[in-house]
Amino acid sequence: MAGTPLPKRRRPPRLYRTARTFRRLSAVALVLIVVFVAVVAFSALQVVRTKPGTGNLNTGFAANDTIALTGAFTLGNSGYFPISDFSLHFRVLTQSDVFLGATSAGPVNLPVGQNTSFPISLYFPLRSGGPAESLLTVNQYLEVFVWANATYGYLFPVSLALEDNKTWGAPFSDFQASVGSPYPNGSVPVTLSYQNGADLDEAGTIDFAINSTAGATCGTGAFPIAVPSKQSYQDTQTVAIASGCSLAGATLDAVYLSNGVAIPLPPETLP
Repeated sequence: MAGTPLPKRRRPPRLYRTARTFRRLSAVALVLIVVFVAVVAFSALQVVRTKPGTGNLNTGFAANDTIALTGAFTLGNSGYFPISDFSLHFRVLTQSDVFLGATSAGPVNLPVGQNTSFPISLYFPLRSGGPAESLLTVNQYLEVFVWANATYGYLFPVSLALEDNKTWGAPFSDFQASVGSPYPNGSVPVTLSYQNGADLDEAGTIDFAINSTAGATCGTGAFPIAVPSKQSYQDTQTVAIASGCSLAGATLDAVYLSNGVAIPLPPETLP
């Protein structure tokens, strides 16, 4: 007997073959996307591990009766992809949540393997009753908030938020002024004391005036100042008091003068 012919295998329709090809390509693409996202995530983790931060912040007196807070935010791109359109926003508050100031930096691009520093420069006016007045006489922590936005791995928008507490040393910590008992000639001893808690040396004078409750100037004087960082200061001077000027409830108004900078100090009410 002649052998039974085997049925001829029919080739799948073209539409089915096309759909199957697309399914295979989609599976490959999905695998590649998953791998790419995993690599980007791992790379971003390497950037975070470099511990970006503000480091040390420096203080100093500046023009226009301000105190300056300067430093830098440092970020190293140790990942596998560039960081593009990187921008920073800084916000500084006192330890009692009083807003002091804000600034921004960028946007910039960070190539792979490079470290970048963004300068920080904030100037706080030291007017009487202003939000920065406590920086003169109160050691405290400053709350530094940092927000960053960027694009990583060419496609992925990322954000970074940091909160860093910085120790603030007041240049006139525990500032006190007192007046002693009058001498027979009508003059009085005036004592000034404080501690320079800031990371700067002070050199200049503290000029002061004793003003009565009626608004009259009872006496004036000046203390020469040369106080290194972290050192205490105390001195007493004799001040002539105008005839008939009452010191009851008077205030001592002082100004620190140094190299063209005039920093008003908090007024002291005399007993």
